[in-house]
Amino acid sequence: MNLPQDPYMKSQYVNMLLKANNMDLKTLCISANINMIALLSELGRAGISYDPVNRQFRT
Repeated sequence: MNLPQDPYMKSQYVNMLLKANNMDLKTLCISANINMIALLSELGRAGISYDPVNRQFRT
């Protein structure tokens, strides 16, 4: 899957996918063939973290 390069756009895009598919991050990453560790690392460097309770990325 091709994700946006900008970390903020990427987090919003992944949030949209999470909500639309009613999935948690791990399930989404497996189904969309996204490297979850790389995603979390990249977004973390931009100050964006994943909230597993609400199943979304937040700044």
